[in-house]
Amino acid sequence: MLAPFRSAGFRPYAIGIAGVVIATLLRALCASSLGEHLSFSFDFLAVFIAAWTGGMWPAIVTAVISALVGNFFFTDPYLSLGITSVEELLDMVIFVSVSVVIGVLSELSLRLLERLKKAEQEKDNFMATVAHELRSPLSVIYYANSLNRMESAEQPSDQLDVIDRQVKHLNLLVEDLLDVSRVARGKIRLSRRPVDAATIVEGAVEKARPLIDGHRHSLKMEISPEPMPLNVDPPRIEQVMTNLLINAAKYTPDGGDIIVRAEPDGDSAILSVCDNGVGISQEMLPRVFDLFVQGEDGHNRDEGGLGIGLALARKISEMHGGSVRAESAGENHGSEFTVTLPLEQPAAKQLQNAL
Repeated sequence: MLAPFRSAGFRPYAIGIAGVVIATLLRALCASSLGEHLSFSFDFLAVFIAAWTGGMWPAIVTAVISALVGNFFFTDPYLSLGITSVEELLDMVIFVSVSVVIGVLSELSLRLLERLKKAEQEKDNFMATVAHELRSPLSVIYYANSLNRMESAEQPSDQLDVIDRQVKHLNLLVEDLLDVSRVARGKIRLSRRPVDAATIVEGAVEKARPLIDGHRHSLKMEISPEPMPLNVDPPRIEQVMTNLLINAAKYTPDGGDIIVRAEPDGDSAILSVCDNGVGISQEMLPRVFDLFVQGEDGHNRDEGGLGIGLALARKISEMHGGSVRAESAGENHGSEFTVTLPLEQPAAKQLQNAL
């Protein structure tokens, strides 16, 4: 993705060379009226155009060529690259140095423009996804309600169940959107209390169970019998694990395997969700926790998603003094997400550590 006016390949270098030719002709035409030893004023324009169209390196190449051409045609001895005075050398050094600064600043500006353009595109994609996500359950609710009105049956429980599921889905979407806004404004407040990590995992599994069962996945829980006391905001950490489980269910083909583990490791509790799904490419792996980022595999599109679940999981984990990481051997090799949280230490151990 290129910023406006930016070109790739040899084109910006060609533009710079063309600019040098034009600057040389202008300098030759103006030499009689502006002086025989006219400075590199015209060449700066060529450097600037090369920098704006290609960034730093085209600007530097253009500057070097301009300096050589200027020295060859417009300094004594003429038609020679020799430098006979300190003044000529100083002019060239100043010209090249300023040109490098122009190139660096242009490169930074172009990269910023590229990021802004990418952010704009991601925003547009996100808005389109939100519209689709909200429209789908609303359409199902409308259709189920229409059937409910048309049927004469005394027990329209199937339609009511459909409406209930879709309303819950809409509520989750709205909650995720609100959480993104709270994170962005730093408005999330944690209500910490003691809880065992096993309880957190069990609650998350219960919430994600309908989606897991709907895909006919096999879910295996490996929970350590050892106590894993945490001092966290239980609904928030449960939200983290639920998001990871939902992510595994969505990105694993029907009938896949999902394993949830929880075990102590030193002063930390390790909670992980492992699947044998579509996996994550090495290019995507560093970006999976970025906001609005979704996998490219098309099979999960029916499940929807706003691309904010993993970003929220990372932020909430970090707010608790923990972390979350993703691992995958590549596409079609499954993935594993691991949450690390500090265990609540007994008062005696806290005192011992303080001493």
